[in-house]
Amino acid sequence: ELSKSAGYALEYAKQRGKNRMEYYAPQIVAHRERSLELTELLRDSVEHGFRGFEMYYQPVFSGTRALEGAEALARWRCDKYGAVGPAEFIPLLEQSGLIQPVGRWAFAQAVTAQARWGRRLPRFKMGVNLSYLQLEDDEFFPFMWETIQKAGADPKQTILELTESYLAANMERVADRLRQVRRHGVRVAMDDFGTGYSSLGVLKQAPIDIAKIDRTFVNGIQESAFDNAFLRMVVELCRVRGISTCLEGMETEEQWRAAEPMHLDYVQGFLLGRPVPAGQFETQFL
Repeated sequence: ELSKSAGYALEYAKQRGKNRMEYYAPQIVAHRERSLELTELLRDSVEHGFRGFEMYYQPVFSGTRALEGAEALARWRCDKYGAVGPAEFIPLLEQSGLIQPVGRWAFAQAVTAQARWGRRLPRFKMGVNLSYLQLEDDEFFPFMWETIQKAGADPKQTILELTESYLAANMERVADRLRQVRRHGVRVAMDDFGTGYSSLGVLKQAPIDIAKIDRTFVNGIQESAFDNAFLRMVVELCRVRGISTCLEGMETEEQWRAAEPMHLDYVQGFLLGRPVPAGQFETQFL
């Protein structure tokens, strides 16, 4: 029993980043059992036409509050547990390999919506979050070009979003692939910018078009002189490099007024619009 419990604690430590110590607790087993069951439920959803999956879209606005596009976000619910958050189900998709079929389904849904909404608003851009496993899959990019063409979407209005932490750790390995993506007209955004250990170095090296500044900086934009100065510096550096900026997590009018003089290219957050299903997005924002 001791050996088994130690094994569970070891597995839990590895899942949480390795090189750390975790003490055994009954919740670890409960967490493990839930993860195993959710993985099977996810597999069943994929095998039955992505049952329970739905795409939500959060609007993205310009610095003058004009609608510029949306970020596509996958949501999943199952009969047993109801709505399961992406912070829980996406790592399970990555660990099980199910991220490949689900990621392709999500991408196809997003570019189809972009093509439809782009006919009403030609500048409409669609951001799609990409898992690192998709980026490293040689078959994903031929699928991506084919899907964009089949949907009649504009590649220049399609944005692949990757986290800063992944780009920082793998820049040399993925830079050529990202340059290839950009040569085809598709744009690349670095998500969660400012949270990594070498943010400014990444900004200098990364072949990206948009830096999406993490919401932690907008939270302190009024009270923290550091956050305010950091935002101003990033916007100016991006301008020098020809990179657009997007500030995430805008939730109050006070935050908006504090950020307005910085002349950000894009802004998104609950103040301007929450993620909603496609039909509601059309009604509410188009």
